[in-house]
Amino acid sequence: MTSRPTGPRRRGELQAKYGTHRATNGHRRVHHGVWEPADTVATPVTRLAAAIIACPDAVATGWLAASIHGHPWPPREFPVELAVGLKRVRRPGITARRYGVPEEQIVTLLDTDGRPLRVASPEWTLFDLARHLDRTEAVVALDGASRMGAGVDVKRAVPALLDRYPGLRGRRVALRRCALVEPATESPMETRLRLFLTDLGLTGFQVQYRTPGLPYRLDFAFPDRMVAVEYDGAGHRSASQHADDVRRWNRLRAAGWTVITVTATLLYRRPDELASHLITALGS
Repeated sequence: MTSRPTGPRRRGELQAKYGTHRATNGHRRVHHGVWEPADTVATPVTRLAAAIIACPDAVATGWLAASIHGHPWPPREFPVELAVGLKRVRRPGITARRYGVPEEQIVTLLDTDGRPLRVASPEWTLFDLARHLDRTEAVVALDGASRMGAGVDVKRAVPALLDRYPGLRGRRVALRRCALVEPATESPMETRLRLFLTDLGLTGFQVQYRTPGLPYRLDFAFPDRMVAVEYDGAGHRSASQHADDVRRWNRLRAAGWTVITVTATLLYRRPDELASHLITALGS
């Protein structure tokens, strides 16, 4: 009995091998004319493998490439983003960028069937994220780069890339966003909160500040004013973690710190209220 392929195939190829009526048995459609085994686990690599069947010679970039390179903070959902040269590609689920990636900026992987998968280099991927995402999400992507695979020093790597390839579209935007990078940031929400502080004109804070005399690091600290700003995320919801947080805040307050705790609700739904708390605490 002929074994079924382990990777994606064009419907026509399956029909030629197994006949019209049995061609897609045990398969699911992922793109127009492209089918993969129904038990395929969706990963960035398997998503790219299916997309390359639909768009041969394309190069993965954006969040798809960043995830393949091990970026720690991809969004829950993101499109299959491909650099397709000058071709016009209109396929649901695929974001096609009409430019090419220099060959020396392409990393080649192999799928389960040994077919090449072309992925933009980490540096080029970050450049694409910097120029195509909105400002906040671009900086989230760039902040996480130091934890991506072997780590990328964005403030050096992306400007060096742009010096090597002058005239690239989006250069100025990418450089402005690289200037906002803070590698010490430990989560996407910390990036968003940091930009919120900056946009309010509240500068002079230190990131991951170690408090003298106490075994704590503060997300954001204004040491000269003894004000701490802490993000309280979903990981702090358990009873034991909350008890630890309360003890931490009490010790900080006893040492003279004003602690402002920020939640996603405050940041996204009540930004004016949060801004008022911060400005009052800092006497701005």
